[in-house]
Amino acid sequence: MTHVTIVAKGQATSETLYTQLNDLLGERCFIQGVFLDGFAGGSLEADLLVFSSQLCYELAKPYLTKTCPMIIARRSINYHKIDKLLAIPAGTDVLLVNDYLFTAEETISLLKALGIDHINYFPYAPEATIFPRLKMAVTPGEVALVPGFVEEIVDIQTRAMDFTTLFEILDFLSLADERANLLSAKYLRDIIQRIKETKSMADQNELMKSQLETIMNTVHDGILALDENGRISVFNSVAGDIMGIPNGLAVGRTLADEGLPPELLSLSTQNRPSGEKFLRLNNRDVVVTHSTLNRHGFRGKVLTLKDVTEIQRLEQELRRKVVARQYLAPYSFKHILGKSAVMVQTKALAHRLASSESPILIQGESGTGKELFAQSIHNASPRQKWPFVAVNVASLPESLLESELFGYAEGAFTGAKKEGAPGLFEQAHKGTLFLDEIGEAPLTFQVKLLRVLQEKQIRRIGGSKVIPVDVRIIAATNTSLKDLVAAGRFRQDLFYRLNVLPLALPPLRERREDVMPIAVDFYLRYFRSRLCMKPDAYFHAVAPFFLTYNWPGNIRELHNIVEYLVNICPDSTPDPDLLPPEMTAGLTGPRLPRQLPVNSALREIAKALAEGKHVGRRSLATMLGIPEATARRLIQELRQNGLLTVHRGVRGLELTPAGTQAAAELAAFEYRE
Repeated sequence: MTHVTIVAKGQATSETLYTQLNDLLGERCFIQGVFLDGFAGGSLEADLLVFSSQLCYELAKPYLTKTCPMIIARRSINYHKIDKLLAIPAGTDVLLVNDYLFTAEETISLLKALGIDHINYFPYAPEATIFPRLKMAVTPGEVALVPGFVEEIVDIQTRAMDFTTLFEILDFLSLADERANLLSAKYLRDIIQRIKETKSMADQNELMKSQLETIMNTVHDGILALDENGRISVFNSVAGDIMGIPNGLAVGRTLADEGLPPELLSLSTQNRPSGEKFLRLNNRDVVVTHSTLNRHGFRGKVLTLKDVTEIQRLEQELRRKVVARQYLAPYSFKHILGKSAVMVQTKALAHRLASSESPILIQGESGTGKELFAQSIHNASPRQKWPFVAVNVASLPESLLESELFGYAEGAFTGAKKEGAPGLFEQAHKGTLFLDEIGEAPLTFQVKLLRVLQEKQIRRIGGSKVIPVDVRIIAATNTSLKDLVAAGRFRQDLFYRLNVLPLALPPLRERREDVMPIAVDFYLRYFRSRLCMKPDAYFHAVAPFFLTYNWPGNIRELHNIVEYLVNICPDSTPDPDLLPPEMTAGLTGPRLPRQLPVNSALREIAKALAEGKHVGRRSLATMLGIPEATARRLIQELRQNGLLTVHRGVRGLELTPAGTQAAAELAAFEYRE
């Protein structure tokens, strides 16, 4: 059997060439691999010696028998690993690492001959003395020779013998006729496999391209991409519709060409990486966003066009769906106005109740902010990320109340949706359900509501399926449920089920020190853009009436009065004659001093100062016949309303201009004990 010895310098090259030749001739020849780095000495003899390179032959000369035939192999790049090189970005500097500088330069020449010339190669071998310290290295199987400063290694594996060398070996062994077809088949098989892989990648790219085109033509935004030369490479149908240009007429052109909107040209040439601008295109208001692309050697820009009318339509649709269903709770405790002691205590109690899962019953007069408290409790509770659903029980007729809260099944009644509809309990699942005006609920509905609260499950009207619900109930009423229970209009068991955590909201007349701060807050909201005068100056003529009025409509009524005043007197102090009659009539009431000691305090302070007396906390308490603590509270209230200045020492109390005017206006009325 013919003996063939493969001689290489290193072990890796020897093993690669041995495997290649053994696959082709292993059945007909004895194949042996030798590498000089591990050669123990002696002579190299065989029927045929195959050297991996000319350099290897020169190194092996001392071990050769002169009469031994030999072939110096021509080697090619392992094309199975070419994709690794193609993945390297163009212009990247890399070290080409091999065992000798000669072989490194030879490998570089082969790579460039194959067209892989988008990389900047720098030869490196252990013998090199001058070389750049680069972060990436490419090597044909000589990973061990890569210097330590390299961070990324691309191993394209050892170069194999090329087709011509293999045919030369077959010819020498007189096996060309027998093995040539096998050799061709092996090469063709690899080539066909690469073709299959390429076709598969092409099919995937075509599929991705088709999917991308579908996506781009179904989005609501216009999209166009420009290459580094400013030519349009991508242009979807929405962009064509916004700009009034067919797709086929845009691709390949630049924005400077005739027929394309010149307004976009400045955006395409800006150096900023991204930006946004409002433009008028084709009689449409458009928001244009531009972004710079610079990746894997590709440079260009992407412009997205958003039709403002489409943005407005989507916003309106979202508002309609969300706000109409009352799934949002926009208010929290910071929105609740008032710093009086009773209000601070009420908010503190409500905040503590928020952490509980038990039902809450909020009781308060109309306009005291029951829903505001309900939303604040929801937003301070563990359920804050879930829906807040509000329903006014009094606003729904009895025939609709049950279906609205519990939902209905398919075909439950005439006019019902074919697929049925969930009720508010289902929509509030995991969140909070706010039942406003619960005292107006019909008795028949109260029975069903009680069962839901006890069993925590509902059954839609006309349905048989039981649906579990996890809902925290907050109910509110402006009437006394105890009185309704006594009158037989409200179930006692439901009252105790709802009244687990009672919360009573104080009316505005019980916290008069909050009246003017709240009025000022409303005033500042209306004049946020332009403040014509300070709030103290604006309210100084009507402040006494604000402080004496009982506010049966509470915060809502106060808001309405302020809104009324700023609309009819936007730039000047409103005259008291503009106030509703019921606000001014109260000043002549027979029980005024007992109801409003703050006015009595203001009157007595003004009288004493007019007589040249000094007034302090103790003297005021003596004049009014009240405790000093009460006098301190009245002084603080007058000071907060801008009517009084408090000095230390002998000077004591002094009326502000607004206080002087308010005292004069109070003196004009007749007071009766």
